Amino acid sequence: MSIDNKKRILIVDDEKKVAFFLQESLEDLGDNYEVVSAETAEEALQQIESQPFDLIITDLRMPGINGLELMKRVRAISPATRMILITAYGSDEVEAEARRLQAYSYFTKPFHIEDFMETVQEALRDIVVSEKGLLILSDERFNAITKCLSNLRFETGAQCILLADIVGQLIAEVGLTEGLDTTTLVSLLAGGFATTFEMSRHLGEKEAFNLNFHEGAAYDVYSANVGDTLFLTLIFDRRVQSSRIGMVWLYTKRAVRELLEITATSEMMKASQVFDAEFSTSLSDTLDSLFN
Repeated sequence: MSIDNKKRILIVDDEKKVAFFLQESLEDLGDNYEVVSAETAEEALQQIESQPFDLIITDLRMPGINGLELMKRVRAISPATRMILITAYGSDEVEAEARRLQAYSYFTKPFHIEDFMETVQEALRDIVVSEKGLLILSDERFNAITKCLSNLRFETGAQCILLADIVGQLIAEVGLTEGLDTTTLVSLLAGGFATTFEMSRHLGEKEAFNLNFHEGAAYDVYSANVGDTLFLTLIFDRRVQSSRIGMVWLYTKRAVRELLEITATSEMMKASQVFDAEFSTSLSDTLDSLFN
């Protein structure tokens, strides 16, 4: 995230005319936006590694690394950065992958430039949205969550800590995740928590705390629910530091209480309000001339 008041936007598109038009349109929104562009994903990654961006808008098909692969790499470098995917080659598969990578929005060309600019403004209104639209957090609350996870990592010595929702979408992470397929891991754990929550509802239990533990040859993995919509995952590399289940349980339970307080007053939003499937609309005359 940018450290000043300006929202920093990166447009990635190998079509110079399209990138130029989008950049000019977004710059017209006012001085609160700083907009730059890159012609390739490789160039974009260099910029992302050297300075933070609040929003990345990327085309799908480009020479070299495509837009989906760029989104995947951005998720690893800067999890909090919002992303919008635009493409003239839309399909159910592409949209599904964009959703999996937690794209804020997905636009199929042609589209109304007014709709696009409105979505950009919404993406930068200091909110962080989980994939299914379950949780909306201000930047202040998101930063509070990150601080809580960082403190828990310091207290327990975990290699990394993840916060995800019950559909397996990663919301926040701290620590070292290189070499770990965190997306698959949280998806697998989410299935178990979904079953646990259903059992609690069946038993009429309004509140339940579940701490699960996996002891492996290389990794210890702990997971604990945060209410009935979120769960924490703590990963310990046994080759570096072993874990102590009593200590992990103590500090994790305290962190869960803190996370519940942070998210208690967060708004709920339906997925249709976050990720509109009807983006493919008629195009303004200017965009029509560009894309044709």
